[in-house]
Amino acid sequence: MRRRIGKGRHTLNRLRVTFWTRLKQAALTVYGLSIRVKVVSRVGLPLCRGFIVTANHLNGADSVVLQIALRTRLFFAASARWFRTGLSRFVMWHICDAVPVQNDDPLSSTPGLRHCLTVLRSGASIGIYPEGAYNRGGPLECIRDGAAYLAVRTGTPILPVYIRNLRYERRVDDSTQPRECWTGFLSVADNLFNTRIELLVGEPVEPERVLPGTAAEFRTEVERVNDRLLAEYRRIVFGNRPA
Repeated sequence: MRRRIGKGRHTLNRLRVTFWTRLKQAALTVYGLSIRVKVVSRVGLPLCRGFIVTANHLNGADSVVLQIALRTRLFFAASARWFRTGLSRFVMWHICDAVPVQNDDPLSSTPGLRHCLTVLRSGASIGIYPEGAYNRGGPLECIRDGAAYLAVRTGTPILPVYIRNLRYERRVDDSTQPRECWTGFLSVADNLFNTRIELLVGEPVEPERVLPGTAAEFRTEVERVNDRLLAEYRRIVFGNRPA
């Protein structure tokens, strides 16, 4: 599988609009008619350029709501374990526009990172949950280096997004892949007719592009981008309280 993902031609073909892309868009359109999302943003929508969209992760409905609200096709970084079987790999790869990365160490996922870099350099956008796990406890406090790494490598700005008022009373069951998949689907169903969803969109975090060979400077810039991203999350979460 890794060999197929790493091939440049196969990666570029993913950016085309296919039957499966249209099917996903149709499903998003229908689902979008049943919900209402209040977007607080100074960034024009749909996105006019490529971004690395980072967001807090509440449940399986996050990715659906993000694409509906931002009105933009997003290629999501997802755990490689969702690509282990032929069926799940097909769904994630062709319908969900997902890119496989290792949860424990995204920077070791060479094929996945190569694909992300190609997508960003083409001008498309990628969605990342920078904490690498579900967070139902509040604002982001600790993020991994994946988003900042991609930003510094490509010069792509990071767009921080904070999702509020999703229904997530259902406990996430990640004991097995089928059970987690099922609870993820149910979380999407739980938010049908939810008219209270909010998306707080922060100011883009602009990286300084550093050549990969300059390791110390590269690491310093990644840390600066992470610090700036966390500061922006604190601003949009605590500075945009609803009236």
